[in-house]
Amino acid sequence: MSKYYSIRSKLIAFMLIATTIPLLASISMTFIQTKTALREQALEENKRLIYQASTNLNNYVDNVARASLAIYNDPTFLRNLAKLPGDYRAVAEVYTTLQTIRAAVPDVFQLYLHSFVSNQSTLITNPFPKREERKQAYSDSLHGKTGDGGSDIWVESAHMSHTYGFKAASPDDSPRTVITLHRIIRDIPSPERLGVLAIDLNMNSIVAICSRLYDPAKEQIYVVDGQNRIVYQGRTEIQAANEAGHLQQVAGSTLEDGRNLAGSARNAAGHFEQDQSMYIYQQLGSNYADWTIVKQIPNETLYARATALTWNNAMIAIAALILVIVATLFISIRITGPLKQLMRYMNQIQAGRLHVDIRLSSRDEFGVLARHFRDMMDTVNNLILREYQLELANKTNQLKALQAQINPHFLYNTLQSIGTLALQQQGKRAYTLLSSLSKMLRYSMRDQTCVTLREEAEHARLYLELQQERFGERLEVHMDFAEDTLSVQMPRMTLQPLIENYFKHGADVQPGKGYISITSRQVDKHWIVIELINNGPVIPEDKLIEIREWLQPQETESSMSSQDSAMSESIGLRNVVRRLALNAHPGMPARIEIDNLEADGVKLQVKLYAGE
Repeated sequence: MSKYYSIRSKLIAFMLIATTIPLLASISMTFIQTKTALREQALEENKRLIYQASTNLNNYVDNVARASLAIYNDPTFLRNLAKLPGDYRAVAEVYTTLQTIRAAVPDVFQLYLHSFVSNQSTLITNPFPKREERKQAYSDSLHGKTGDGGSDIWVESAHMSHTYGFKAASPDDSPRTVITLHRIIRDIPSPERLGVLAIDLNMNSIVAICSRLYDPAKEQIYVVDGQNRIVYQGRTEIQAANEAGHLQQVAGSTLEDGRNLAGSARNAAGHFEQDQSMYIYQQLGSNYADWTIVKQIPNETLYARATALTWNNAMIAIAALILVIVATLFISIRITGPLKQLMRYMNQIQAGRLHVDIRLSSRDEFGVLARHFRDMMDTVNNLILREYQLELANKTNQLKALQAQINPHFLYNTLQSIGTLALQQQGKRAYTLLSSLSKMLRYSMRDQTCVTLREEAEHARLYLELQQERFGERLEVHMDFAEDTLSVQMPRMTLQPLIENYFKHGADVQPGKGYISITSRQVDKHWIVIELINNGPVIPEDKLIEIREWLQPQETESSMSSQDSAMSESIGLRNVVRRLALNAHPGMPARIEIDNLEADGVKLQVKLYAGE
């Protein structure tokens, strides 16, 4: 074989790829520098945007807090709290003040007022206000009745709205996400608490402010409180919050460290990288809401422009690489093509197609390997064919010998019964029995290895019909085959030898009325059980143990000559066991189990694989 056709010569061609190293290094340096520049630019732009958004959110919260001061601007409001609920003028003035607060802030969903002086709770919501007498506010801890050292005004983080203990106006009213500003009402300058005011706010203004900060298709925005619980989250495919509604643990821990450095100023700002994303954050600095705006920018979005610029700069280098790539692909195909073709041939052989025609005409090492492989497969196929034909012939002869052992022992008794009927001039009954006998003989002479359970059941019925003619009322027969088992394949002449054992060992020696039952059922999707029960004499324990030993699957698959010495004693059952073994599904051997019943009788079960 010439060196020109060797694999080594072809592999040398791959060294040409070394010419691409300088070009690739240039492209990489361009990408890295552009990426760094765009990262710094994106950080500065987003910091300015988030700072402006934090200012807007801070102003929004301050406006809501100032609107809640209307309770102090109305000189009669504090006195009216003590007049509730008996003074209807006071009630109307309180409603007016609350409606003024509601009108001052466009995002108000509902207002809740509780007077500690008159124990009166009021809820301003659509479609009409509600009030009732209560001894305490909706929630002592939530509305500041406990914990005297706290602030008089604070903002509760995002939560689902509720009716503050009032009955819902309509069963169809579904809760919505709101934030709540709580204010304790005091009798200024006295520190005495007169009541508590809660203002539930829709998320509309927060959504409007935050929606200008990011691209929903590529980025994500969060507003989180001091415990990293999410107040607002932009709805995109990017996920950075866990199921509990908190920022991810690692990102939340980094954010907490930044807030701790800012201390009481509450103006922490900065950025960090986590989970293949850039996080930029800005704390509001509000006295009422300890919120932080966090923007998440995935790296693929952050460096998209860098990728685009680098691609534009690399166009010339790519053009120079095309020739090298084409040459490399050509050589690669010439090398890997024969290898892939040989692998396809091997996969076909692995799947069982041993006579696949291997055609590989290349003159390199793969061609030589293919020719040697083809010669090897020809030798293997010849050996397999010879061994398979010998095994098939042996197995066919073995199966025919087993089937030939089935001899209808009842033939003499049946003919004698028919003859008796003929002497008694019962021609119609004699004809029926002769018809049943002819069907049985025709069935036993069929050149067919396997039949369905339906056919076997019919053959068993004909057999038992002839036996009932012999025994008369001394024999009771019960047959019940489940419909979903009748299509299962099984060796022909399986049931008759098993039934015949009863008449051979039990029916003639048993006093009184005989009984035999044959049923079938499906035990799961892939197996069925055929059960034969009779009331004949029990099998002696030592004989039962011996039968169970040669009923094991490994025993049934042994050679047929291993137990010829005892064959005459139980030829029918052994015949069935061996034919079941010869025709069993690979890896799913049929099983026969035999047991004595507690009183009298024997139970025999045949378990067959029903297929997928």
